[in-house]
Amino acid sequence: MGIRSIVVGFDGSETSCRAFAMATGLAGREHGSVHACFIAHLPAAAALGGFAGPAPLLEDPDRNDGLAAFVTEELARAGIRGDFTHRSGEVAAELERLAAAYTADLIVVGRSTHPHLHLGGVPRQLLARSRIPVLVVP
Repeated sequence: MGIRSIVVGFDGSETSCRAFAMATGLAGREHGSVHACFIAHLPAAAALGGFAGPAPLLEDPDRNDGLAAFVTEELARAGIRGDFTHRSGEVAAELERLAAAYTADLIVVGRSTHPHLHLGGVPRQLLARSRIPVLVVP
């Protein structure tokens, strides 16, 4: 039994590009699929009904289109099935929901670039609570 479905967090940062490359490499070897997702972090106050500003501040259609185009081109170039989605919310929880929806065998994320965060909030949360294996790429 191999890795058939991989969910990868992708925001265009250097570490998320490495995570995406790792996910596509694994999917290519295992004849699997990659489901890349950009999650616009929804501040806790907004999630609880507080003020978070107008919706356009939480989403950038041009950025999403650029990320989607990059993912689509790279998957096609590698001959790997997959897609790109955009969601809003708490990042780790949304990655877990997406992984459950795709019956993913693995979640891949990049490590935070902030040295004081060590692994970063999202990888740390996923490693602590995910029922699906998590790969954190440096």
